[in-house]
Amino acid sequence: MDVTTKVRRAERSEIARLADSLAGAFYDDPVLTYSWPDDARRFRRSERYFASQLRALWDRREVYTLDDVSSVAVWARPDEWQIPVAAVARVAATSVRTRVRLRSLAAYLETDKLHPEEPHWYLEFLGTVPAKQGTGLGGQVLAPVLQRADEEGVAVWTWSSNRKNLAFYHRHGFVVLEERPFTRGGPPIFPIRREPR
Repeated sequence: MDVTTKVRRAERSEIARLADSLAGAFYDDPVLTYSWPDDARRFRRSERYFASQLRALWDRREVYTLDDVSSVAVWARPDEWQIPVAAVARVAATSVRTRVRLRSLAAYLETDKLHPEEPHWYLEFLGTVPAKQGTGLGGQVLAPVLQRADEEGVAVWTWSSNRKNLAFYHRHGFVVLEERPFTRGGPPIFPIRREPR
């Protein structure tokens, strides 16, 4: 691994760059496409959403990236995945200002009910900029927490809204639990879980 792909903890001062990378990574994601259907404005609107989410939850998240910030994994530690009410209000306000479909905003909140009751690491976001997708960087930024989860004997949980990404997750030990609609009239999502190894 050369220096440009060294995995490290991100710093709060990098939130704008992290949000930019996530917005690029998720630009064609079915849920983001549904949430912000205007192709011309989706990138900037989702970038503002990701920045707002990262700012509101920074102290409750572990964010791993690379030196060039081209791949990002945002994790919630076991028992810290629930978003405090004040943070929900800030993120919701940003979402409304960016003209997210209100049905999407409600559906994001509903995904909290899908979390397992057992303690688990929650992969909130994982994204790699389009130019570097398929090069193994996503697996690299996942690795630190997957290793910790294995050492701690704790499961990992997340959901994917992109059917094309399920093979990637399968290679990293995740199993699809179900397919369900994100919201009425929206795309399907796939809750997935990884047993500790």
